[in-house]
Amino acid sequence: MRRFLLPALMLALMLVSFAAGRLAGSFRTLPAMVATLSGEEAGFSREFDSRVRAQFPVGSSEDALIAYLESEKFAPEWRRRDEPNASVFVLDGLICRKTVRVRWRADSSGALTDVSGAYESRCL
Repeated sequence: MRRFLLPALMLALMLVSFAAGRLAGSFRTLPAMVATLSGEEAGFSREFDSRVRAQFPVGSSEDALIAYLESEKFAPEWRRRDEPNASVFVLDGLICRKTVRVRWRADSSGALTDVSGAYESRCL
């Protein structure tokens, strides 16, 4: 009887941990532009980059891009002179970490001169 008790307790603990992780993960979801990506995850970065460039083309407002990123809970990264600005969204899962990053440059009038997006997923 004892040799079955420990594995049964371990299985129960694993199930509770899995359920808690699933519940906690639902509180913070991926941004809409990323959550709707389809196909192979290997192509997500290229597809996300295309979506960012289409929604915020060169010449559009940096303020509109920043407002979108704030609404999707992206965290700004340190702004450096003469380097691209960036904002990142990180979703830590039970096994994988998904990182979504948007980089851009803008001129002195606030018009975008370059914009790109990247998606990365790292799993244990």
